[in-house]
Amino acid sequence: MQIERVLVLFLDGVGLGEDDPEVNPFVQADLPTLRGLLDGRRLVHANSGYATRHATLLPLDAQLGVSGLPQSGTGQTTILTGINAPALLGQHYGPYPNQPLRDLLSNGSLFAHLLAAGRAAAFANAYPDRFLSRLDRGTERLSANTRAALSAGLKLRGPADLKAGRAVSALLTNEYWRQWGYDVPELSPAEAGAQLARLTEDHVLTYFEFWYTDVAGHRQDRDLSLHVLHLLDEFIGGALDVLDLRRTLLLVISDHGNFEDWRTAKHTHNPALALLIGAGHQTIAPRLQSLQDITPSLKEILLPSS
Repeated sequence: MQIERVLVLFLDGVGLGEDDPEVNPFVQADLPTLRGLLDGRRLVHANSGYATRHATLLPLDAQLGVSGLPQSGTGQTTILTGINAPALLGQHYGPYPNQPLRDLLSNGSLFAHLLAAGRAAAFANAYPDRFLSRLDRGTERLSANTRAALSAGLKLRGPADLKAGRAVSALLTNEYWRQWGYDVPELSPAEAGAQLARLTEDHVLTYFEFWYTDVAGHRQDRDLSLHVLHLLDEFIGGALDVLDLRRTLLLVISDHGNFEDWRTAKHTHNPALALLIGAGHQTIAPRLQSLQDITPSLKEILLPSS
């Protein structure tokens, strides 16, 4: 199967951890979509490298040869540039990118390379008006993912896009948007996943950032963690119902561990999760060993002449 489009579902702070229900929410939660892709196997480190005809589960090195706990700023920058950002800085840094990381993102992210080649890309998150207003005033803190999209010239989508089905809430459903007074439709997680999948029809790369996993991990809240996983499982199921997996690769990736270990509120040394689903997953899997391999591999797929 030829990969014509890629949908990246970025999960903040999700590693491949132990196969222990007292430690890891992935072991305790009922996840019919995710486990169905892997013949019933759990998303844990022991199953790294397992592949079915539908999907491949991989561990990605987030340590990158640098001591200390991996962080979001350097991890996300590495993902989106293919440059070992922790090695460049001499440390893991985050959560938000500092000036050297901002410079890396401005000088050539995956988004920028695609747009320069005339290839359509989308950053699918919807942002409320107050966020966009703070952004205009220069007072909003941006993740490396969001900063890379903005630096490349991608549109940050707002309430009108969410209402029209051209964006997805960072919390998947529109519940909080409706509580904030926005006139947007009610959506189940599965409907939100389908909405994200439909965006891929007009773009070679569609990128969605889900940060709720990192929040739940830092809080060490077991009930919240299980709730987040159930939302994600239904969300991914809704996307898979719409995606043409003969031509589209769904790449579920993360930047560092945290969520997968209830014993700590800090990040972990576990490898970052990568789940490849659909077109070409077994072909691209051997190329992905660390966070640094993602952008070069996607450029090779989406920019064959680069």
